[in-house]
Amino acid sequence: MAVGCGGRVDVEGFVSSLASFDVSAPGDDEVKALVLASERLSNAVHAFSASLLEELDRREVWALDGARSGPGWAAPRTGTAKAALQHRAGVGRGLRLLPSAQRPARAGLLSPAHLAALAGCARRHPALAARDEAVLVGRAVELDADGFRAVVKHWRACAESVESPDPQAEPPAPEPVDELHLSKGLDGRYELSGSFSAGAGALVDAAVGGRVDQYLRARRDGDESVSLSGAQLRANALVDLLSQRMRREPSEQSAPDRYRVVVVARWDELDRLAEAGCDTTLWRVVVGAEGEVLDVGRETRQWPTGIRRAITHRDGGCVFPGCDRPPSWCDIHHCHQWDHGGRTSIDNGALLCRHHHTFIHRKRWRITIENGRPVTRRPDGTQYVITRWSTE
Repeated sequence: MAVGCGGRVDVEGFVSSLASFDVSAPGDDEVKALVLASERLSNAVHAFSASLLEELDRREVWALDGARSGPGWAAPRTGTAKAALQHRAGVGRGLRLLPSAQRPARAGLLSPAHLAALAGCARRHPALAARDEAVLVGRAVELDADGFRAVVKHWRACAESVESPDPQAEPPAPEPVDELHLSKGLDGRYELSGSFSAGAGALVDAAVGGRVDQYLRARRDGDESVSLSGAQLRANALVDLLSQRMRREPSEQSAPDRYRVVVVARWDELDRLAEAGCDTTLWRVVVGAEGEVLDVGRETRQWPTGIRRAITHRDGGCVFPGCDRPPSWCDIHHCHQWDHGGRTSIDNGALLCRHHHTFIHRKRWRITIENGRPVTRRPDGTQYVITRWSTE
């Protein structure tokens, strides 16, 4: 197997030679030699893969395809379990901290168990591992995996005793957590402030920013009432979002739409009903065989239980290719945005986890329903599909 310029590898040729090799043909001595050679080759490939996965993860090029990490990008394209790839990328991060381990690892002299133990030392105690690097790597080459694990166990115990905190020393500062403060002043106005992690902050920014974009579009379209500053627009956006979330569906307690008469009719009777209703509001609800709501048209952007269940049954989780988030982690996305005339119906909804829901709006990707199934499309309109052993 040779690695050429630009990272091209003759994988097909190598795999083909292995597939055609008759393991019963060699003599006894050759079989023993081949076992040793194949194990060394397997070790070398594992070490190479760990370094590549760490490099991929560090470059973050996977984010362009909507993935959350390098292992998450590689898993559906290789069929390897994501947990196994994550573990291997962690080994790669540890090996980056131990440069002298690279040569024996790439030479196939260290098994995956050796590499995992070395990487664990480097990640947990980087300063001490760098100090004892030559000894650790030397012992890894000398001992088998079980013997080296015993050495590492003893080394870690010593390292933890060296790094144990001084009881008299000031305790380390706690990790920052998400916080939100709301207080009412003497003049009746409220003061709001907070601090969020990168992920939570991005979610708030996407929600508020989306509503601000609507205001700015209205201003560009000539709505002179939208003449607020940026800070004022964000404040209005937050209040609008909260109001929308707390707004209840019409019921017997809601004054503006307190009384409704629901008439179940065929499609060909809608025109006659509209004439009879005069100035009443005509709205439609499509129901299934059991009376479950399947389409409420433009009546509301909120997803009724019947539609949510039907979409969840169809999609089974986030529909973005390569994502494994379950329905409980997902929102229902209006494929044709509700603000732009989209309906609240099964054929206009798809499950997306928060990460991918934000991703498609920010990157202007689209989800469409084609032949009854969600399809993911890039901004240029091409379909995004993940296939094994392809980088596309």
